[in-house]
Amino acid sequence: MRQVGEENDYPVRPWPDFKNDPELVAEARIVAASVLDAEGLWGESMGDVQLQLMIQDMALAPERQR
Repeated sequence: MRQVGEENDYPVRPWPDFKNDPELVAEARIVAASVLDAEGLWGESMGDVQLQLMIQDMALAPERQR
């Protein structure tokens, strides 16, 4: 993500003293998903911790047999 941001002069990328701005993080997450060709995104926050997942190869689960 850092390399893509630097090569394309994209201003939102992580750096050592990065302060969490929810709008900027959401925008960066969308750009990263596009670069990584993700099929889905999931984000979860709890206190100071933020988890960001990008989903690849999304498929329906097989139906359970009874």
